Amino acid sequence: MQLKNFNSISKITAVAIIASNALYAENYVSVEFLQYDENDNRVSVSAPSLSASYDIGTDYTIKADIVHDAVSGATPSWQPDSSSGASSRDNSGDYVYENQEFKEARNAGSIMLTTRFENRDELYTGFDYSRESDFDSKAVSAEYMHYTDKSHNQALNVGVSYAFNEILSYDYDTGSGASQKEESHSLNVQAGISQVLNDHSSVKVEAFTILDDGYLTNPHANVVRDYNTANQKLVTENRPDKRTAYGANLKYITMVGDDLSFKTNYRFYTDDWDIDSHTVDADVYYALNKKVTLGAGVRYYTQSEANFYNKNKDFFTNEEYASSDERLSNFDATTYKASVDFKQNDKVSYNLGAEFYSQSTGLDATMITTGLKYKF
Repeated sequence: MQLKNFNSISKITAVAIIASNALYAENYVSVEFLQYDENDNRVSVSAPSLSASYDIGTDYTIKADIVHDAVSGATPSWQPDSSSGASSRDNSGDYVYENQEFKEARNAGSIMLTTRFENRDELYTGFDYSRESDFDSKAVSAEYMHYTDKSHNQALNVGVSYAFNEILSYDYDTGSGASQKEESHSLNVQAGISQVLNDHSSVKVEAFTILDDGYLTNPHANVVRDYNTANQKLVTENRPDKRTAYGANLKYITMVGDDLSFKTNYRFYTDDWDIDSHTVDADVYYALNKKVTLGAGVRYYTQSEANFYNKNKDFFTNEEYASSDERLSNFDATTYKASVDFKQNDKVSYNLGAEFYSQSTGLDATMITTGLKYKF
């Protein structure tokens, strides 16, 4: 089902931000469990994960992550309406936009090496791999961070990642059930600057571009063509085989007193499918005492619809590109976040987090995470 993959370059950027503000790295092993559930008996995900980081001397750090996603539920798409007399794929009756049940499992892993040079500039190199029954992804990434002064108050970064994907597509149009492997490629390039403003705040500005090409269609999403005519039929959606996107990120982090910290992020995205999106993210963390830290936050997201999207079953006729996938529609969403981190001692800590997601399309979801971290 093409579950969400590791985003190599985003992870490297996050590590770069942390590295530029931390005094030292740390050796640790952590385990975490994530439970994600959507309303209306849609998607449910259970995902245990393991992460480890180890310093090799003072010049190298290696970090590895593995995760297993067990997914079940249903995703909405156009299907034959059995109550109208339609039999499977013969297009003899009506169609209904309803949940299509599925089960899927994904195994994924990533490894990243941080190299520190004599001038303490840092190079991050990574490899990610993700595999499902109908989707296989391999990605490589690299990012270089250069400090412009000895105080390390300012840093420039430039990064690139490349992903190669194999997708198993099915011949829904003819009803033969035949499948074949398709390919897609994604190139992500970004550059930015981070600046320590004073002893309690920093800012980072970054621009990016994403180039996708190949099979970008969702093989599990269907559209209705020539509805209510002699030629009506249910077929697999069809998206353009290229997409070019641009955007920018702005992040600000500050300490408000000794116990309270605040971070906010704004992201702008635009592409040649006519999708524009804005994301505003804000989080606060309060150190209740030496052992307990409380967190709370909110994220707001809004996007415009793709120029080949339409939700109506009587819309598509001979258009080359067509999709009724609501993820390409015009919608907004709000996520509310809360977390508790408990430090048992200098080696062991625990975390518990919860998120509630509400989308204007009617989709609601909850996500619970819990984990343990051991430093050595």
